[in-house]
Amino acid sequence: MSRSGLPIGLVWASWLVILLLELATPTGVVLGILYVIPLVIGAAQRSSREAWRFLLICCAATLLNLFVPAPPVLNVSQDLANRLLVCLCLTITTLLLIRNQTLEQQRIALDVQLAQAQLRGDVIATLAHDLKTPILGTLAAITSLENNPVLAAIRASQQRCLRLIDDLLQVFRAEQEVLRPKLVDCNLLCIAQDALQTIEPIATQRQISVVLRQGGQVDQTLLADATLLQRLIENLLLNALHHSSRGQRIWLQLRRAEQAWRLEIRDEGQGFRAGELPGLFQRFSPVSSDRPGAGLGLYLCRLIAEAHDGTIKASNCPGGGARVVTLLPHRGTESCGCS
Repeated sequence: MSRSGLPIGLVWASWLVILLLELATPTGVVLGILYVIPLVIGAAQRSSREAWRFLLICCAATLLNLFVPAPPVLNVSQDLANRLLVCLCLTITTLLLIRNQTLEQQRIALDVQLAQAQLRGDVIATLAHDLKTPILGTLAAITSLENNPVLAAIRASQQRCLRLIDDLLQVFRAEQEVLRPKLVDCNLLCIAQDALQTIEPIATQRQISVVLRQGGQVDQTLLADATLLQRLIENLLLNALHHSSRGQRIWLQLRRAEQAWRLEIRDEGQGFRAGELPGLFQRFSPVSSDRPGAGLGLYLCRLIAEAHDGTIKASNCPGGGARVVTLLPHRGTESCGCS
């Protein structure tokens, strides 16, 4: 039996019938082209090496008829040319069959990979939902109670957990399929103000002031995904908050330069340690390993910036502290106000 379950004897039986027909006909009659039949029949059951071996057998049988049943007498050159042409056709057929088999194997492998990716996506989405549900329930219960420092700390911790789960989902989706931002005309100043409003409770709790500066007609629109940009700004601000001490300040500066929008976040912390900068925006970077979930937020920032054809870079300030600069290319010119 062949690997596909079909009787392999069928292939050799057809080959033998063609060989006998060849031997029973005059030399000038070339029936070798019929060897295409066993070539095609057995193509799915053969490896590449076996296919080439079977081709050699077919070509040898085709040339054998020049001498069997009787030595050639007339038109030797013409007969040889005809049989070599048949061998060429059989070779081309074999090449096409092997290529088709390779493409089919690649298609099957791709289907398996897509199915596995879909399964992983379903599992992660289910886990994220199951993790977020009790957290949201706890937050609702805490919100309904009176203000209490302990409860406020628990609430902040729960909110961080929710953000980490959202970051994990965003990173997974971005890696499984290229992150595709939904580009619309949006206002960078409005996005920044929304991000500030989101992190304001954390900054207030830590007694850290966040200063928004603007320059260069930031009231103009750019073509971008407002939700993703807000996530980028929030993640960068939260990273700066984590590395800042009570009483320090964080600056969020927006500026419309000639070639791109410039979004800069600077803090008064200790800055980045030696050796951190090269891998700062890599997935699960060891940077800030003292904070759970570090490496996902900054990695997601890089993915978002690159999805907008932008760049993101970090450095230490000469006078102390850290600076992260995001550049986004111009894609909109109309002026609009915040809603």
